[in-house]
Amino acid sequence: MAAVQPARTAPEQPASIPAEDPESPPSGGGSRLRSAIGWSYVLTAGRISSSILVTFLLARLLGPSEFGLVAMATVFITVAQTLIQQGLVSAIVQRDRLTPEHLDGAFVVLVLAGVVIGGLTAAASPLWALANRAPELTAICVALSPLVLLQGLSIVPEAVLRRELRFRAVAIRTLLASLLSGAVGVVLALAGAGIWALVAQQLVNATVGLVVLWWVCPWRPSRRPRLAGIKDLLVFSAHSANAGLGLMLSSKADVLFTGLFFGPVATGIYRLAARLPDMLVDVTVRSLQQVALPSLSRLQRDRAALVAHLNQLQHLGALAGLPVLGILAAAAHPLVTLLGPQWAGTEVPLRLLCLFGAVNVYGVLLGPALQAIGQPGKLAAILWTRGVLGVAILAAVGTLFTGYGDVAEATAVAVAGVGMQVVVTALAVWVTVRRAASASIVTFLAPTVPAILAAVAAALVPLAVARTGLDAGPLVELLVLGGTAGLVAGVLLWATDARLRRLVYARLPRRRSRVEAGATVR
Repeated sequence: MAAVQPARTAPEQPASIPAEDPESPPSGGGSRLRSAIGWSYVLTAGRISSSILVTFLLARLLGPSEFGLVAMATVFITVAQTLIQQGLVSAIVQRDRLTPEHLDGAFVVLVLAGVVIGGLTAAASPLWALANRAPELTAICVALSPLVLLQGLSIVPEAVLRRELRFRAVAIRTLLASLLSGAVGVVLALAGAGIWALVAQQLVNATVGLVVLWWVCPWRPSRRPRLAGIKDLLVFSAHSANAGLGLMLSSKADVLFTGLFFGPVATGIYRLAARLPDMLVDVTVRSLQQVALPSLSRLQRDRAALVAHLNQLQHLGALAGLPVLGILAAAAHPLVTLLGPQWAGTEVPLRLLCLFGAVNVYGVLLGPALQAIGQPGKLAAILWTRGVLGVAILAAVGTLFTGYGDVAEATAVAVAGVGMQVVVTALAVWVTVRRAASASIVTFLAPTVPAILAAVAAALVPLAVARTGLDAGPLVELLVLGGTAGLVAGVLLWATDARLRRLVYARLPRRRSRVEAGATVR
């Protein structure tokens, strides 16, 4: 990602645009990689912080039914968005040498696909509403169908920025879109717009994000775009597109089947319970995932260095992700109580889905690793296995648990998801680490054991606090449980993770020397 400088116009470009030498350290010596990781965390943390606040406000103002209907519509739109992407983002980021023709061809194909598939999505909306026995879904899906075209317009410039590790620019785009769309959603909900507040939030988010993206991205398509380069990208993206469809099926099957079998209320409860841990995984691990593909791709010719870098990224992901999921599990009850009585019982699937997120921490970075190695076919096979397995299990759950109550139905889907995720993640670790990378699974997992212990200790804090007889309001209980769980996790992590201590100590001397150097200059 580091050294590519795509042109605004084709005549100014050389015949090819070389990527950074794969034999060099990731991101040109490490400083740019650290900057990219930092901005990736800023990007995701800012977006998720605003999303959490907006989600809580909208959850109090609306209810499970509204959240469930929008989740059911979003699954339908996501299918269309997955179809237009065709794996081209990964192809652009992973490719050693990228020409203007590659970018022009990808952009034309994506825009045309966005127009055609977006129109088909709107036309097919009544069928999706009929399948879910929810006539109101038609208008919602039609209103959200422009998201397909907006996605097509965004893919190439965002891929260019990610390839160049320009996460500061991506952060600006994402944060502005998240903040403005959240404000619009809350204002409309307060004004009584109901479910349309959630619809408007998504449309504003995509529109603002697109405008800012084109503002910060230096690349522009040629006046006369050439399609010749698209053939090279499609060779790689065919497998990645297959993987993308598998990912869509495997990641959205839970919401899809919850809606089809249980209706919007159970879907809303499940979606909120799933969204909170998923947002934490976004902040902590998917921030690394955004950097993983370009940085690992630079090492694709040095397998030992690639494995070492993957192990380092996994340790950082577990370090950041597992303890906070334990803290969320500890604070689940008072958190749900604050949302209002319409969400009562949601803490049960929420705790289960924290476990789902913890297992997912070990799967997030494996996809970029397989793509960097040049084996997207293995990734596709894993994701399709998860998708097919998920469809079978969730169909069985839907058949067996219909009529047991909304919370019980959402909990059953959560239990099925945890079991399925354990099996598929174990398979993915074996395929990626042992088979594709020829590395040791023990070496891959061992550095994350302190983070596991910290997460478990944090999640068990409510059992200890309950013995004290604490009887306070939900806000006080939230602060006590969250604060205590965070303290326990932090102390245990520092005491047991020698690698963490080395990382911190390694930074301190440099900071002191910079301060002393600045004082000397003055």
